[in-house]
Amino acid sequence: MERKFRVISEEIGYWEASENPLSADVGVIRENGQLWFYDVGDGEENADPRMEGANIVLSHFHRDHTGNIERIHEGALYGSKETCRHMGRGTIVEQERTEGRLRIFPLPSSHAKGCLGLEVDGQYAFVGDALYGRMKAGRCVYNAQFLKEEIAVLKGLRVPYLLVSHWKGMVREREAVIEELEEIYSRRNKNSPEIVVGDTE
Repeated sequence: MERKFRVISEEIGYWEASENPLSADVGVIRENGQLWFYDVGDGEENADPRMEGANIVLSHFHRDHTGNIERIHEGALYGSKETCRHMGRGTIVEQERTEGRLRIFPLPSSHAKGCLGLEVDGQYAFVGDALYGRMKAGRCVYNAQFLKEEIAVLKGLRVPYLLVSHWKGMVREREAVIEELEEIYSRRNKNSPEIVVGDTE
C-alpha cells in the first residue's frame, strides 16, 4: 500500500503511519525556510529523502519512530537523554527549548521514558505516542504519577490541537484528550502505582 502525505496546515503535514512495516506517522514542518521532521518512521519505503540535512525531533526511542535515523547522516537531531542514548547521537533536550516558531518540550508518559513533544505556532503540538499507556498482559497500563504529570503539561500548552501518532487523521482536540486522560486518572487505586485500562475478565 502506498503511503500518503496529509496536509494539516500551510506549514504542517505528515506521512501516514504504516503497519507493514510498522512505522509511526512522520510530521513535516516548514519553519523559517528550514525543514523539520517530528520522528522519521521505519523502513525504506517510509523514509523521506528530505530528512537528510533536515532538523529532526524524535518523540521517543521506539523503532517505529526512529528506525530510519540509520539512513540519515547529516542535520540536527534532538531527543531526550534516553532517545539520544539509544541513537548514539543527538542534542539532548531535558527542558523546554525554542527554535523559531517551534517549541520542543519534555512530555511525561507511561508509554516510554523520555518522550518529547513539539509545539508549532501555538496552534498544534505533536505528541507522538505519549498519550498511550504501555501494554502489559494484553491490557493498557498507565503509571499514575506519570499520567498526573502528563495531564499537567497538556493543560499548560497553549495549543487547541494535538497531533497524535497512530491516530487516524492525527488531529485531536487538546481539551477532549485531557478529559479522557483525567477520566483514566480518576480510576487510580491508592494501593497501586498503576492504572489498568481494558477488559479485566
